[in-house]
Amino acid sequence: MDKKQALLQLLKIHFAYTSFRPGQEEAIDSILAGQNTIVVMPTGGGKSLIFQLAALVLNGVTIVISPLISLMKDQVDSLTKIGVPATFINSSISPAEVDARLAQIKAGDFKIVYIAPERFYNQSFVASLRNIKVALCAIDEAHCISQWGHDFRPSYLRLHQVINSVGNPPVVALTATATPEVRGDIIKQLNLISPTMVITGFARPNLQFGVAALNDRAKMEMIVDFIKSAPAQTGIVYVGTRSKADELVDILTSYDVKAVTYHAGMDSASREWVQNSFMSGEAQVVVATNAFGLGINKKDIRFVIHHDMPGTIEAYYQEAGRAGRDGKPSFCLLLYSPKDRYLREFFIKGDNPGSHIILEIYDFLRRRASDDPGESILITYSELGQKLSESVPEMAIGTSLKILEREGYISRPNEKTANAWLQAKAGPDKMLEALGKRAKTQIEILTKLIERFSSELQKGWEISLEEIASILKIKRETLLRMIKKLDEQGLLEYRPPFKGTEIKVLKSVDSADLNLDFSALKAKEQRAYEKLDEMESYVYSDLCRQQYILNYFGDHNSKKCGQCDVCLKQGPTVKTVSYLGDY
Repeated sequence: MDKKQALLQLLKIHFAYTSFRPGQEEAIDSILAGQNTIVVMPTGGGKSLIFQLAALVLNGVTIVISPLISLMKDQVDSLTKIGVPATFINSSISPAEVDARLAQIKAGDFKIVYIAPERFYNQSFVASLRNIKVALCAIDEAHCISQWGHDFRPSYLRLHQVINSVGNPPVVALTATATPEVRGDIIKQLNLISPTMVITGFARPNLQFGVAALNDRAKMEMIVDFIKSAPAQTGIVYVGTRSKADELVDILTSYDVKAVTYHAGMDSASREWVQNSFMSGEAQVVVATNAFGLGINKKDIRFVIHHDMPGTIEAYYQEAGRAGRDGKPSFCLLLYSPKDRYLREFFIKGDNPGSHIILEIYDFLRRRASDDPGESILITYSELGQKLSESVPEMAIGTSLKILEREGYISRPNEKTANAWLQAKAGPDKMLEALGKRAKTQIEILTKLIERFSSELQKGWEISLEEIASILKIKRETLLRMIKKLDEQGLLEYRPPFKGTEIKVLKSVDSADLNLDFSALKAKEQRAYEKLDEMESYVYSDLCRQQYILNYFGDHNSKKCGQCDVCLKQGPTVKTVSYLGDY
C-alpha cells in the first residue's frame, strides 16, 4: 500500500471521508516530509483534520496550541469517539491533573494534546515538555501571533521559544483570516525558513452577502421579520453589546422564536448550555457578541446577521463564514448605521489606553502596595477608575492591567465575587403587569420567584443568582434578564454582585522608569483605526461584496459572485425577501 492509499484509509477509518478537500493532502504531505507549513483555508475548509490525521502517522505526540479553551474538551471528546487518543491541558484542570496528564503523555498514551498558549508562561511546565517526544507543533488560529492580525494575543509571542525548547519539531500554522501582511508576520514571529504555503483561497461561493443602511429600530424590525419568515432556519445574530443581545432575545422570544443569548459576561455553565442548545437544534437562533463562534462546527447554519458593523474585515468574514459550512446556500447580512462607527471607536479606545492612563494606574497600585507591604489589593475596575484624574472606561482599565501583567509589573491571581442584593419595590401584581403579556417566560419565572421567596423579596436579601436559578430550575441569564427589566422600571432594587480583581505589585519602580514600549502600543491603535476604515469602505463600496473581501485578503484574480446585493443591483431588503422565497 503506497502512502496516499494509507492516508485515504486512515481518513475513512477515523473521519468517515473518502477523499480530501482542496489543500488538505498537500499540507499533510508537507508535514510528513518534516517541512514547516502555513495553511490558509476558509472557515469550514477542514484545517483541523490536517494536523489530526498527520498526528496518527507521526512518531510522537502532536501539540496543538489553541486559544479556544472553552472548546478543548469538546474537541478532545470528538477525537476520542473516533479512536484518536487525545487530551488537553488548560486552566480548567487542577495542578495534580496536569501532572497526571503529563505522565500519560510521556508514557505515549496520547497522540494529540491541546494546550492553551498561556500555559507556556509557566517555566516548569515548559521544562516538563522537554522530556516528551514532540513530533509536531500545530498552531491553531495562527493570526493571533501577528500584531497586524485582528485578534493579536501576546501569549502567542512565546511560541518560537517554546518550539525551540521542545526540540524544534516541524510547525504547521493554520488560519482562516490572514492577509499577505499577516502571513509574513506569522513566518517572521515563528522564525520559519521557507515554509510550504498551502493557500486554498478565501472564496465561499455558497454565501450570499448583503448590506443595509438602517437605524436601530429598523434593524430590529428587519431581523425579527427575517427570522419569523424563516422558522425552520438556524442562524446567528451578532450584536455589538451585551445589553443589545439581551434586548433582541427578549423581542424574539416574545414572538415564540427559540432564541438564546451568549456573551462573555455569562458564567461558564450558562455559556455551555447555550452552546449545547444551539448545536443540538433546541435553540434556533443565538444572539451573541463576538465571544461566540470560535470552534463551533455546526454545518447547517443558514444565516448570519450582523446588527452592528464589526471592527475589521477579518472579524466580519470569520463570523459570517460560520454560515453554510455544509456548502448549501446561506445568507450573510450586515446592517449598518453611521453610529456603528462610534461604537467601534469606543472599543478601540478601550483596547488601546493612552500611556498616561497606564502610568497613573500603575502609580496608584504601587503607592497602595507600599502602604500594606505583602498584601494583595482587592479592587473593582469601577473603584480603580474613581482614583484616576479623568473618567476612564472600565475596558481601558482592564486593558491597562493586562499590559502591566504581561510585562511582569503586577499579577492577578484571582477574580473575587460576592452575592447580589434583591428587594421588591412594588407588589406582585404590579411587577407581573410590567413584564407585559408577551413575556410568557419571564412571567413564569417571576411567579416562581414570588411563590418561593415572597417574604425575602419584601425584606430584601443577599442572593446568589446561580443558587436561585438552580432552585427554580431555570438558567441564570434568563433570571437576570427579568430582574434587570424590573429594576429599570423601579419595581425591583437590584445590586449586582461585587466582581473585582486581586492585584499584587511584583515590581515597584517609579512610573517614569516603567519599561513599556508605548510607541508599539500607539502603532497598534493606529492599525486598529486603519482596519476600521477598511471595514467601513466595504459597507459603502459598489464592488461585488465577496470580490471586495477576497481582494483584501490578497486574491486579486477573483470574479464577481453574481449573487450579492451589489451584483444584483438590489437593496438587501429586496434580496432578503428573495432569499427567503427559496426556503
